[in-house]
Amino acid sequence: MAPGTSNTGATLATLPPEILAQIVTHVETARTLHRLSLTCKRLHAFVENDGFRVFAQTRFPYARFPSTHNSSFWRDAAHGLTTFSRNWDRKALIAWRINPRPDTSRDHRRHRMRTQTMGFVPVIDSHEAWYGGDWSSRKETVAWASGADLVVRARTMGDKAKDVWETTTSKNLRDFNVHQHRYEWAIYHGEGVREGRDDITSLNLLPHNSFDGPEQVIVGRASGDLTKVSLSKRTSRNQVQSSFATEGRPVRSATTNQGSQGLLAACLSDTVVALYPISTSNKRVAPIAETTAIPPGLSGRTWTSRFLSNDRLAVGHGVSQQPIRIYNIGRGELTSEYADTLGFNDAGADPRFHTPSDNNGGATSVYSLAPIAKSSSAGGAEGDLFLSGAYDGLCRLHDLRSPTPTVSRFRDLVDTFSPIYSLLPIGTERFVAGGARHSIIKVFDLRMPGGKLYHFTDLDPCSHARHDIPKHCDLKGPRSGCAYHYEAKHGRRNWNMFLGMGAKRYGSHQSPVYTLSRPSQCSPSFFAGIESTIVQIDMVSIMDPHPDPVFKDGPAMTGDWQDVHRKWDPQGNVACLPMYEHDTGPVNLLRQRPVEYAEGTIEGWDERWDYDRSYR
Repeated sequence: MAPGTSNTGATLATLPPEILAQIVTHVETARTLHRLSLTCKRLHAFVENDGFRVFAQTRFPYARFPSTHNSSFWRDAAHGLTTFSRNWDRKALIAWRINPRPDTSRDHRRHRMRTQTMGFVPVIDSHEAWYGGDWSSRKETVAWASGADLVVRARTMGDKAKDVWETTTSKNLRDFNVHQHRYEWAIYHGEGVREGRDDITSLNLLPHNSFDGPEQVIVGRASGDLTKVSLSKRTSRNQVQSSFATEGRPVRSATTNQGSQGLLAACLSDTVVALYPISTSNKRVAPIAETTAIPPGLSGRTWTSRFLSNDRLAVGHGVSQQPIRIYNIGRGELTSEYADTLGFNDAGADPRFHTPSDNNGGATSVYSLAPIAKSSSAGGAEGDLFLSGAYDGLCRLHDLRSPTPTVSRFRDLVDTFSPIYSLLPIGTERFVAGGARHSIIKVFDLRMPGGKLYHFTDLDPCSHARHDIPKHCDLKGPRSGCAYHYEAKHGRRNWNMFLGMGAKRYGSHQSPVYTLSRPSQCSPSFFAGIESTIVQIDMVSIMDPHPDPVFKDGPAMTGDWQDVHRKWDPQGNVACLPMYEHDTGPVNLLRQRPVEYAEGTIEGWDERWDYDRSYR
């Protein structure tokens, strides 16, 4: 060493922010990041200002965040998203039925029972947006079809809900929940509509930036009516803003995009796909393009449509050997000459994926479509990856960059040939499929390379070299770690859950799961529609001392079972749902216990799950 030179090298605290940000991309847990912030003032400032933001965007690249520099937002974002991922891995959830306000729903239920032989078939759409600079200050809107009626519920969380909570004297559970979230309702019936003839078959919520403004919903009906309606929850005023020309053809499905030129694509009658502009002042809107999805001379009908991106539309139909058509939309163009078709005669030699459609030349029907959120790990363009659910019981993953029509297939090996009516991707990690029987939702691990970038078991790593091995670790596992942690990362299993067979039956237990919806990729909740019922599923663990900040307010939860019940099930309508895993090995039926149970019986699972001994 030359005379006069120092032996002191650069320390972590002296590195420039750009290098620290690169280091954070390799940090596996938010807890590690928090401990790093405790080492010195400079690293604390970096972690608070940039570290949690880099962590959240790296580990959950599919999430869409607002533009904010609020450090507390990013800390809570890391907290909320890691908690959400952990709850999915542990199957920690609370399911309960959404009950509209009694003064607005009782008459409709009675009228429906008099005029229809079955309950309503729900169609659901939802979205949420932040109105403030913190994680909890958001507004969630969910709308669903109840026969010929449209029901809208808005839930306000965060500061604005607290302000109303603190100033109101009537804190009933119709207007608030125990987490101090505020509810507002609106119901739209429409002039001259009749149950059955005018049942709602499609609806699309249009996002907007106004916190207190009316909700705009595009409603399609079996009678051919397709309108854009404005509903005000504050004044109960409803207004039809636009009517889309359908020439009386029934609306089978409809979908909207979020691009600068807002477009509505509707499947009319059995074969026609029409394209409409949304942002228009015209009271009567004619289609700007129209095409036939099913070529002349072929039988079948359209079942579903979905914008995969702002300029790419997918239409599912059948019965056909090529049941998906992909349209590229330029300047309002929608012609069959520019459509690609995808066929499904690709089951290969694997007997697990043999379907009745293989005996019919690969002909089947596609009932549901869902795009996979773009992320840095998957690459490609928006809409390249999407899922389809078909009559043959298979869920398929498609990549439009691939020369093969299907890149992965997913099947429930127990409920084998049940058609798939609905699909809901959960980031790039897993997806939920709604089955056609028994009110089943099926949870599948996508197993995409790089699709899951956060593992909660990294919080408690172990190896053969450790002396403080957790009690659940099994040293008979692989050399890289114990079997418990290896299974959590690489051996995740698929599972099914019965929505119609809770402690209090919500609807027909034989009903399909017609529709699934999640407000955003940052929401801890999603919604499922079965016959006559909307089920809300919150991914939350009742015994988590640090739940998602969305659920932090409300009654304090102590070890007393009455406090637990008061916080999570004050109305007594939380279901105890049955489930089973369906990958390989023996099928064990499990059931949730009531919320007051605090001691878990299955290692690595949420405390509410226990083996259902009534089936043994």
